[in-house]
Amino acid sequence: MDAIQLERATSRRYYLATVFQGIWTTGQYLFPFVLAKSLGAPGWLVTLSVVLETSGMTLGLYWSQLMAGGGRRRWLLWSGIGGRLVLIAALLVHTASAFVVLLAVVYFFISVVFPAQNSILQDNIRPHRRGTVFGRGALVQHLTAAVASVAVGAVLQRDPDLFRWVYPVIGILGFGFPLILSRLPRPETGALAGSGAAVVSITPGEPAVVDAAVWRRLINALTAPFREAGETFRHDRAFFWYETNFSIYGVAFIMLSPVVPLYFTEVWQLSYQDITMARVLITSLGVALLGPPAGRVMDVIHPARLCALAFGWLALFPLLLAFGPLVLPLAPVGVVYLAFVVFSVGMAGVHVGWNVGSIAFAPPGKGGHYQGIHVAMVGIRGVLAPVLGYVLLLWLGYRAVFLTAAVLFLAASASSMSLGRRLAKGRR
Repeated sequence: MDAIQLERATSRRYYLATVFQGIWTTGQYLFPFVLAKSLGAPGWLVTLSVVLETSGMTLGLYWSQLMAGGGRRRWLLWSGIGGRLVLIAALLVHTASAFVVLLAVVYFFISVVFPAQNSILQDNIRPHRRGTVFGRGALVQHLTAAVASVAVGAVLQRDPDLFRWVYPVIGILGFGFPLILSRLPRPETGALAGSGAAVVSITPGEPAVVDAAVWRRLINALTAPFREAGETFRHDRAFFWYETNFSIYGVAFIMLSPVVPLYFTEVWQLSYQDITMARVLITSLGVALLGPPAGRVMDVIHPARLCALAFGWLALFPLLLAFGPLVLPLAPVGVVYLAFVVFSVGMAGVHVGWNVGSIAFAPPGKGGHYQGIHVAMVGIRGVLAPVLGYVLLLWLGYRAVFLTAAVLFLAASASSMSLGRRLAKGRR
């Protein structure tokens, strides 16, 4: 099939896949809230769960390397089995620590789909259409998440322990996303070149002797993705700057991840209905409605400028959480809803820039590699950022966490604006 036929076939199936991704998104958003509310997890355990999620992103480098060498379909299926279908085991969960162990398995596979998705979009979608196609997928995904959140919120509001039945259903349906991605058509020419990563191999019939040479090859295989990422940053300084900006934003975003669930459950004691309304329904509707225009804007002004606008707007979110209760002391739920309306607007831009922005920097055939680096950077900052948020909470309180996050959002916005101006002048 020609390029236009390939694009149309890919787009149709991709939009269907995002329906299942929307259902999965609902469950993923609620992981820390279920830990805190249904299982009564202490703050340090909620923080640990966030560290496991974000540090699991580091594996994106390895997944992109494995898929660049072939077998993308196989690894997508394994990610669906190990990272989604495994939630059937939630039926056996009765303690917070057991749920965290289950989430650790989920998070081990969490970063597979991102480099795979970007490879598909770069290979199958024409450059001027990628943001638009992804934005429409975001519309479908987050409208589905909004609808699913109403059902999930109603079930958990009735009985918080019913998460044991909710998550197996979410896991089974969420498996549809990597399954459909694994079956998408591929271009007849221009297959991705291998990454050149070292591979430890054993000749059939030859005994597996673990000698010094084998260990050297193994160490080389483990470190090659990070060496290649460093080489990419040295040669593509604009991409390095882009990732630096996302790291500043990411520290702010991730440090809020364990703190906001604790704030809602311990301080304001919000119900599941209020939590799902704010964190999933409002957020999903905002990203759904604004995702397509954000994608089109990215195609025109470049991801760096889109992110500058989104990061700056997001600074309002922690400021509302910090000072909203002082302005509206009798309406905390209203403050939460307003804060997440603001959050949803900013996240519409971030969602597009985070998922497909790296393609704007990637040479042909390297979309998966660049996104693998991008995803891995989440893991690097995600090891320390949740701990930073929790330590600030223990030492200085919630307001200090929110103010710190706002400052970081603004810093990321200013730096992204500078990058956008540099790229507009044609200097890289």
